[in-house]
Amino acid sequence: MATCSLTLQPYGKPSFSVRLSENDGRKSTIEQIITKSPDICVFSDLTYEFALSCDETIAIQDVTVYINDVHEPSVYNNGRIMFPGGGPSDRRIFMDCYGFVEISLVISDADGKEYQYTTEYLPVLVRRGELNNAVKAMVNYVYANQELLLLNGEPKAKSPANLKENGYQNLPTQIILAEEIAAVYESSFGYFKANSRFKIDKILKVDRFEHLQHVTPATVQFIATHPEELRRINSHSGIRIGNSVYQPEKTLSMHNERSYDIYENRVILGFIRKMIDSVDELYEHCRSLLEQIPGNENYGDEYIYSSFFMFTETKRMLENGLACLTKLRTKFAHLWTMYNGALRIKPEIMVNEPRPSHVFLSVPQYNRIFVQIHKWFQFGIYDFTKENFMLSFIKISSLYEGYLLAKMIAYFQSRGYVLESTRKCAYPTRRNWKYKNTNCVNTLFFKNERHQLTLYYQPVIYDTDESGINGIGLIRNNSIPALTGDGDDNRSGGHYYSPDYLIKMEDDSSARYLILDAKFSDLACVRRHHVRYLAFKYLFSISPVRPIDAMAGLCIIYGKCKASNQIQSAYDNQLQNQQITPIAELLPLIESVSNDDHYSNLDALMRKAFISY
Repeated sequence: MATCSLTLQPYGKPSFSVRLSENDGRKSTIEQIITKSPDICVFSDLTYEFALSCDETIAIQDVTVYINDVHEPSVYNNGRIMFPGGGPSDRRIFMDCYGFVEISLVISDADGKEYQYTTEYLPVLVRRGELNNAVKAMVNYVYANQELLLLNGEPKAKSPANLKENGYQNLPTQIILAEEIAAVYESSFGYFKANSRFKIDKILKVDRFEHLQHVTPATVQFIATHPEELRRINSHSGIRIGNSVYQPEKTLSMHNERSYDIYENRVILGFIRKMIDSVDELYEHCRSLLEQIPGNENYGDEYIYSSFFMFTETKRMLENGLACLTKLRTKFAHLWTMYNGALRIKPEIMVNEPRPSHVFLSVPQYNRIFVQIHKWFQFGIYDFTKENFMLSFIKISSLYEGYLLAKMIAYFQSRGYVLESTRKCAYPTRRNWKYKNTNCVNTLFFKNERHQLTLYYQPVIYDTDESGINGIGLIRNNSIPALTGDGDDNRSGGHYYSPDYLIKMEDDSSARYLILDAKFSDLACVRRHHVRYLAFKYLFSISPVRPIDAMAGLCIIYGKCKASNQIQSAYDNQLQNQQITPIAELLPLIESVSNDDHYSNLDALMRKAFISY
């Protein structure tokens, strides 16, 4: 593939170039995401023009631009990419971006062949304002409620006593367990120093002849080869040489000696080494993640790094964890010195959990440590799932979607719905589809006295009846692309849609569906840019499979709002007392607004969608 570069030219600011990489569908890890150069960033409130440069192997005919996977209408002309607005000025293409932004280009040559490229993730700079505090509050809410999303509602453990096999794991829980292990070793040291189990070894050593208890072949060989040890004695018994009788002063004799080199002691010592290595590994992973998080929010006097607010809670938790791990490193190093000095044996290499020997099961002091070893092997291997889950919100759209999911779960529970079960459905996809299955719970089943309610997160609605996959009785009824240049704009057309959320309300005979889409935008932007596109996708192009089921409508939830904003219909020209179906609602929701206001708007939405059901 040809080598290309992209130059970003912000209005009134210096331009800069970024490398374009071939888009192979793989997503970067958090360690690869954040650019190291402080000057490589984009301004949310400035207009931009791009300059594309490729080697001569591509005769560029046209370019399609995506900002965080969202198609951005543009005009390509002789290497320049422009973003004309409705008026005389260009559009601010990063206005709705927060955190990080990824620019993707689909380049078409004269033969119709397409080449896909992406930039690295670039930090987004925003002006100081109340919105940043709202984002920080939103991050804290997701962080506090993510256990349900990640682990099927398994409650997190506050102490080792609350740990369950295959249950919730996080860094604080693992630190608690490591501290418990260290405490058990510290309290047990007196016993192991004075009363450790041992075995009796028969050993040969040179000792005075009078200590000899019985003669062995080794004794005879030693006497024969060490004549310097012979001393003349006045006795009739001994080794007679001529007229003299001799007896060795020292000889090789068999002795019984205590040896602490038994399996259980080797495990006791080896597990301390295992803990030292494990704590070191956690420390390095924790430190590595911290290095990826912006340490300073400021960019000059006017702008700040928006990503700083998205990672503050994770940063705080990792800093606390690093401090605890530093103390644990010192503690286990001291324990190693203590036990190694007392036992003086070679430690067992702890690759697997030790076998439950008689000593481990019957001797209380050994059993206490054996139980701790078992806990560590069962629960102690933590992969920073929670921290990486939070760091995965590199785009504000992902964070906002996760926030709304947690908020809607809390809302339904506050309205008398019982969360009966959850699941993470893996939707079948084709290789060339953009859809990626979620890394968290995506199907939640609620129930009250009258209805069953299912909340779907990023479900797939196919162009065939696939209701058996996850109980979604909807179908995409056409292959027409919603936008020119989007993923469906090809010869075969589109085959699926994936809304952000889907609510299914059921009774004994039928179901009613409401689609919700999240946009971290203000009301004006939603009305101007998103309503038409989403209405075509989710009102015109989605139909129920069964005639007895119905589409209640669409709700677009937007995040740049104030407490004074209320839910309103997209149908702004209605006759008096007229009710247009399916509904099309615009609902404000952000964490800086009180729960009562949130729930009041959600109550109004549920009444409009399901009141007659």
